Amino acid sequence: MLKIQHVVCALAMAVSVGANAVSSGTVTFNGELVADTCTISSDSINKIVQLPKIPTQDLNVAGAEQGSREFQLNVEACPASITQVAAHFNAIGGSAFDPTTGNLVNASTAATPAKQVQVRLYNVDGKQIRVGSTGEFFNVVNQKATMTYVGGYYATGVTTPGPVTSVASYVLAYP
Repeated sequence: MLKIQHVVCALAMAVSVGANAVSSGTVTFNGELVADTCTISSDSINKIVQLPKIPTQDLNVAGAEQGSREFQLNVEACPASITQVAAHFNAIGGSAFDPTTGNLVNASTAATPAKQVQVRLYNVDGKQIRVGSTGEFFNVVNQKATMTYVGGYYATGVTTPGPVTSVASYVLAYP
């Protein structure tokens, strides 16, 4: 009986060693492009969201979140085949976001921009939208939709005073 247990144990070890030896794999990307799309309304093409002025002591520890502000992105002329729409947010130039936090970095070109602060995107329920992700979907009614999202300050450490500017691009996404 003991001999059988040793054989089973040896086989299990051999299988686990083989499983750990894999050093490569593949990633398959699937998606879909659609011909029909909504049109971004003129008031939402180059949206500016003015975040409130807040004291640095409200953002004095990594992970602190303050100063959020809702914003709307409007679409129109949606074809009947489209029943829902969302915004998919991207960083401009691929380097204007922090891959660890998923937030937009402060890209202010001021002489003394605020430090240790980023801009975080949220759905209206407070769930973060990481840069490179799609926000909540909204229903299209009468060929129009208003998508409501939120932006706010996020501290990566003890913040310093100064201007904050972050820019994200967005494209329309469909379920």
